[in-house]
Amino acid sequence: MKSAVSFLIDRRGALLALSLLVTVLLGLGIPRAGFDTSLGVLLTKSDPYLQERDHMAQTFPAPVEISFALVPASGAVFERDTLLALADLNREFRSIPLAFSMNSILAWQSPFGDQSLFPRTVTQQTQFTEQDLRDARQRVLADPFLNNSYVAPGLDLTLASVRLRQTSISAQESREIVQASDALIQSLQARHPGVTFFVSSEAHYEQSNRDAMISDLSFLLPLVLLLCTAIICLSFRSIALGCCILGVALLTVLMTIGALTWAGQSFNTISVMAPLVVVTIAVADSVHIISLFRQSLLQGLSPVAAMSQSLRFNLRPISLATITTFIGFASLNLASSPAISSFGTVVAIGVAFAYLLTLGALPAFVLLLPETSLGKRAPSGGMAIITSSIGLAQRLVARRGRALLLGVGALATVSLGLSFLNDTDFDRASFISEDSPLHDYYTVVSERMDRGAALSYGVEVATPFGTIEPEFLRRLEGFSTWLGEQDQILGVLSLVEVVKTVNQGMNENDAAFYRIPDTVAEVEDALFNYSVAQASDFTLETLANEDFSLLRVFVSTSTQSNQGILELSAKIDAEFARQLPAATLLHGSSTLLFARMDKAVTVELLQGYAFSLIMITLTLIIGMRSVYYGLLSMLPNLLPAVLVFGVWGLLVGRIDPFVMMLFSISIGLVVDDTVHVLSTYQTSRDEGLMPPEAINRALEKAGPALIITTAVLALGTCVLIGASTLYFQQAATLLVPIVVLALLLDLTFFPALLMRFDRSSSDPSAAE
Repeated sequence: MKSAVSFLIDRRGALLALSLLVTVLLGLGIPRAGFDTSLGVLLTKSDPYLQERDHMAQTFPAPVEISFALVPASGAVFERDTLLALADLNREFRSIPLAFSMNSILAWQSPFGDQSLFPRTVTQQTQFTEQDLRDARQRVLADPFLNNSYVAPGLDLTLASVRLRQTSISAQESREIVQASDALIQSLQARHPGVTFFVSSEAHYEQSNRDAMISDLSFLLPLVLLLCTAIICLSFRSIALGCCILGVALLTVLMTIGALTWAGQSFNTISVMAPLVVVTIAVADSVHIISLFRQSLLQGLSPVAAMSQSLRFNLRPISLATITTFIGFASLNLASSPAISSFGTVVAIGVAFAYLLTLGALPAFVLLLPETSLGKRAPSGGMAIITSSIGLAQRLVARRGRALLLGVGALATVSLGLSFLNDTDFDRASFISEDSPLHDYYTVVSERMDRGAALSYGVEVATPFGTIEPEFLRRLEGFSTWLGEQDQILGVLSLVEVVKTVNQGMNENDAAFYRIPDTVAEVEDALFNYSVAQASDFTLETLANEDFSLLRVFVSTSTQSNQGILELSAKIDAEFARQLPAATLLHGSSTLLFARMDKAVTVELLQGYAFSLIMITLTLIIGMRSVYYGLLSMLPNLLPAVLVFGVWGLLVGRIDPFVMMLFSISIGLVVDDTVHVLSTYQTSRDEGLMPPEAINRALEKAGPALIITTAVLALGTCVLIGASTLYFQQAATLLVPIVVLALLLDLTFFPALLMRFDRSSSDPSAAE
């Protein structure tokens, strides 16, 4: 320990120069930092359904679509102003790059050809009679392809879908499409003030996420840095010391982002939060060094001697805290979601850089300062409040230790039971900025449209053209009939319905021929006739592959929770296996993948939490050279998250997997307090102090830094409440009480626990 401290002090100039050089080299990559805003980065890569979805997407590439929602102020879609607004959109949608067709209630394509509610093109001169509008309403309500798909059940919202010529678009094309779409609705809005226009597309979703990321990084990150610096300057009554810690935090962030960029990684909707976490961790490490440095200065030591003493005292706890925090975040790599594993990796790298810079750059920064700027005055203001708080904690532990243990134990038991009330659910809108027009689209459509997920399945057979065998089609018909009978399913479309409809049309529309033909030749005739008159949006290529060994089945559902989607999918799988045992059912919907992701990621995160807890405990056992102390440290690390998630289960009861991730990372944040209290306590016991004296010394030495770092963590996390997305706001709501509770438990419950189980002997070695 002494050799390490001597090296850090004697070589501080060289270490500072090396730190700055590495920062510059890594920082050169920052301008190339990228942002991955796609939904795919959230999905679990271990799910076998992902390969099935990708196989379906490659076989049946779908064109990119843009969806427009029109909401009339009058609340009635079937009126002149709304229809004229929709007609203008129908005439002008080609101003969007790559757009080639549009479906709406004015002119839409069903699988059986172009249809229209109105006999001619709608213009300003068009006059609608009440009978025209009444007939149109009735046809919409009776048509399964329009009702609750293009018109809301309350007839107070209508949708229009614009298709592009391509199945994928570049980043540049995406920006151009977003700009053109926004310009179009602004123009339409100006001409039709009685109708409100909304727009949505994957391009808008990704652009909205990107804007939210840049906004949060460019605004929140500097705000966190300034808040942390202000707290430190007020606490230590030294602007210079605050600037030193700010410098270390800045270098840490630059090195972390630079390393991420040089590694070829991009920020995603989760990992964009990593720099904010890295800043607070870097500040926390530095505060422990500065706190004891200031205490030593006030005792009359020179700056060099004070820094040496601070490093000797802090080197072990900071090293252990870094290892345990690194483990806590690195354990997120056990999750199969790239977004979560990327976040864990970025923060873990940042933790390592923060440790190296705290030891390699901070001492040099501080010792370069003139002594007059080091705040060598008696504690006052904020530090006086901190000192009083520590005294209160000492008295509480000494007088009410048993009550603390019983009370916290009872609360933990109740909270553990309440935590099971939490139900996981994924809402993609939580990653969209509330200020974004896209957020308004999702809100208005979800409020008015009574429809749920559109599920896509593939039915695959081993032999080419096996799916057009009449016997197979009859089996598939039975399966489709069963699907339509389920309460959660609104409609079903597959090759079966097409063949039956065309067969009826080929036989003078006789209802008796609405059935599967008896021979393969008749089926082929029906498919040939369909290919001649097919609608461009519903070609045979959208329903079957080239050799007819794979068919698509489209299933529209009512509004379902994630659990409801999983239960429906399980029923579909079981019934399919019963009715078509020789075929394979492929799952081609991202909606189903996200529903499965909730369960899979939750299990993986709990496994990762258990793994990190075990590894952290083993690290403390080895670092403290004591099984006893290592095991005792588990309780204050577990309790904060248990208490908070218990209250959340009672008051809210719904979390998504990415909020569940906070449960896993909480241990990486709160273990720092436990390590410093425990390390100081053990050192005091080894020096011969009795448990009460050792507790008081631990709180006096480590307490001020713990309070300051918790204030930094809490305020830094509170800044996320001002983030653009609901996800970050939820993260702040959960993390702030976790870190505050961790401080309270480490100042009261943990010392009482140590006193309770270590007070029976005056021999410090008896604790071993």
